[in-house]
Amino acid sequence: MTALTIHEPAQSGLATTSAPDPTGGRLVAWAEAASAANQLAKALATTAFVPQAMRNPGDATAAILMGDELGLSPLAALRSIYVVHGTPALYARSMVALAQSHGHEIWTEESSDAKVVVCGRRRGSEKVERSEWTIQRAQKAGYTSNKKYASNPQEMLYSKAAGEVARKIAADTLAGIPYSVEDIELGEQPTVTVQREPVKRTVARKAKVAAPAPRANTDPDPIDVTDAEVLPDEEPEGDVLTDRTRGRMFALFAEQGIEDPDVQRSGMSSILGRAVASRSSLTEAEAREVIASLEARQS
Repeated sequence: MTALTIHEPAQSGLATTSAPDPTGGRLVAWAEAASAANQLAKALATTAFVPQAMRNPGDATAAILMGDELGLSPLAALRSIYVVHGTPALYARSMVALAQSHGHEIWTEESSDAKVVVCGRRRGSEKVERSEWTIQRAQKAGYTSNKKYASNPQEMLYSKAAGEVARKIAADTLAGIPYSVEDIELGEQPTVTVQREPVKRTVARKAKVAAPAPRANTDPDPIDVTDAEVLPDEEPEGDVLTDRTRGRMFALFAEQGIEDPDVQRSGMSSILGRAVASRSSLTEAEAREVIASLEARQS
């Protein structure tokens, strides 16, 4: 079983609460935690203790923050949380370890290359949840195209069964994480196709002024703000992020001293509830949600 270092989630305002917070206190606490997580991420990301998939400081920062909400130490979070196809997930064995660390029971009733049966019981409950995965069921679902089913079928069947049981008996412990890494690698995540029509708008540009010589930019996700634009007062069409909204968002970040791109991306990820790989990939609605959170922090 994978060993995880579990700790009590930090009482820093990161936990979700229904109480109103018009002063933006939770956002302030989150920003402080994000800054600390980013420093840890930069220090750990280049070491041999961190998987190659977490060598990006932005991804590592988000993983540390998410791990803190789950009760994982920073190193345990970097080993256990992965982003597959843009969706954060935990390995099935990490799900089991987290559930067991909170007093829930999960055990293997039967295990072979042909069938694996995993059972579980929530702490304080007599109801037993049971999940059975066979090679026939995996074939019917189309999962056996994955070569791991040929090389290690017992482990793959266990991952499916254990992940199902862990989510059923300990959804709160797992913060509602809907998929294991194995599920997403098998293509079980929902697929959504979005088609957008080109946006037509009139842009009045100010006269350009001589700009100072560009300095070296090590930001992997640069934002170009050299062309000042004045946009008409109109509602944006579709979800395309307008320059006005984008400019307002980054102005608020600058006013509040949040200028590190990795910290900005981590903040956006926390506010929007999804992993943000690029600061310029937000939709108009998402950017406005970030702006609202930043403005609430100022009030």
